[in-house]
Amino acid sequence: MHGRRVYTIPVGVPFLDALAAGLWDTAGRDPLVLSRATVLLPTQRAARSAAEAFLRLGDGRPMLLPALQALADVDDQELDLAHGDDAGIAAALDLPPAIPALRRQLLLARLVLAYADRLEADGVAAPRSPEQAARLAAALARLIDQVQAEGLGFGRLVDIVPADYAEHWGLTLRFLEIVTETWPQWLAEQDAVDPVTRRDALMQARAAAWEAAAPTDPVVIAGSTGSVPATAGLMRAVLGLPRGTLVLPSLDLASDDDAWTAIGADPAHPQHGMHRLLAGLGIDRAEVAGWPGADEFAPASAGRAAMVREAMRPAATTEAWRTLATDPAHLDAGSFDGIRRIDAPGPREEAGAIAVLMREVLE
Repeated sequence: MHGRRVYTIPVGVPFLDALAAGLWDTAGRDPLVLSRATVLLPTQRAARSAAEAFLRLGDGRPMLLPALQALADVDDQELDLAHGDDAGIAAALDLPPAIPALRRQLLLARLVLAYADRLEADGVAAPRSPEQAARLAAALARLIDQVQAEGLGFGRLVDIVPADYAEHWGLTLRFLEIVTETWPQWLAEQDAVDPVTRRDALMQARAAAWEAAAPTDPVVIAGSTGSVPATAGLMRAVLGLPRGTLVLPSLDLASDDDAWTAIGADPAHPQHGMHRLLAGLGIDRAEVAGWPGADEFAPASAGRAAMVREAMRPAATTEAWRTLATDPAHLDAGSFDGIRRIDAPGPREEAGAIAVLMREVLE
């Protein structure tokens, strides 16, 4: 195993199939050893798909599978029994239940309509239909989740807009009082919390439990980019375990150092989140290894991967493209096989063409 036990499965490789094969080989193809591992994946759907990948690996034969769980699915009863005496864990487990998503949206819609009543009393037009209120409530719910997932608060909202827009922003701030004042007060009165608050608290409790008593069996976090701070904290805890492993999705190991540095300064780049995760974990990109056996699944040529990498090169380093014509050694004859160019008259037609091509692939 690699020293820091941090791996990646490259783009173009079926992630879960390669993951299953690597775990099976790492377990020495021993079903009992495999069954003692815990594999945490980004979603419930990914966990189900991972079970299907193991079944494909065994040609449909019954297998003893590792514990496949979604990252956010923390068994609070199990934590309570094992570590509930720890102060930090006990505080997380004492949180009230999360309010169901549909009920939250309906309650926020009622608050939106109440806000509209106040605006109309001041002579300002406001959304009045239940449909408009429901859409705005859904947007507010997403805002609440995003702010809480990033570990932020609403306290600095008043400072984020220049004074030139103060009047318009003032109306926006009045509307956002629904989530900055009214909604927190309602939750406190009802002894409830938002789903993200409880999810993150339980994830932090799981990390604290592992730090207090590290499991001796393998623990693997696979497929996550650590974009949520609570998830990144859990990944950090896994790295501290005796047999903890991270398997990252499609980390670019081949781009040059200048491009990788530029990616860290470009939030719009697809690899920026991975760059930020590695920096937060204190891991150099050179420490990340390829997942064992992943190359056996790679359908694309090395040249195609290089072509895609160059196409995604950060703008700050695109002068490197000048060398492609004179030194194309890292591209091969198959780099552009199967690529078609479509000149669309506008974005709508472009999107339609992409949708049709994707449908053809799916069918």
